[in-house]
Amino acid sequence: MKIIILDDHKIFGESLRALLMESTEISQCDFVSAIEEFYKKIETDSYDICLLDINLDKNSGFDVLKELSARKAKLKTIILSSYTNPIYKKKALDLGAAGYISKSIDSKSLIEKICQINNGFSFKDEKHFENPLTKREEEVLKALLTGETNTQIAKDLFISERTLYHHIENIYEKLGVENKVELYGKALELGYVDQF
Repeated sequence: MKIIILDDHKIFGESLRALLMESTEISQCDFVSAIEEFYKKIETDSYDICLLDINLDKNSGFDVLKELSARKAKLKTIILSSYTNPIYKKKALDLGAAGYISKSIDSKSLIEKICQINNGFSFKDEKHFENPLTKREEEVLKALLTGETNTQIAKDLFISERTLYHHIENIYEKLGVENKVELYGKALELGYVDQF
């Protein structure tokens, strides 16, 4: 199995490469920290698996997933991230990732999961996070976190303030929060707010 790692943390990437090369399942493992170099490598060499971080220097792993999809890349991409919130996982899988694994995983389990994915296992078969908010409630939530007044938010979203208050009430209830501080914390935890 041939693997390429794209991660902007060089010590992590080099250490992971060395660790993976100890496995008899892996014949080649390359590490790159620059996106441009990554695209060059996948054009000149064929890899089975890409291990991709979400938080990259100039782009996000989500951008890379979109680009790989546009290029119709054959390799299977696994997000390997320190972000464990369910919305990021769902977004990555929706964008074509073959798996989503936390960086806190131990090396033996990581290699097992990589082999499973390489052999056709799909994380899409697992039960995923169901977003409790409607699309409009998500828009209201993001607007609330900007710090704008409710009057301004209602104007920006072309809704009445009464409708806005109804959405806010639903959001607080669905996320189990009672104030804006709790709302921000919950939004961050679930991935409604980008952490990078």
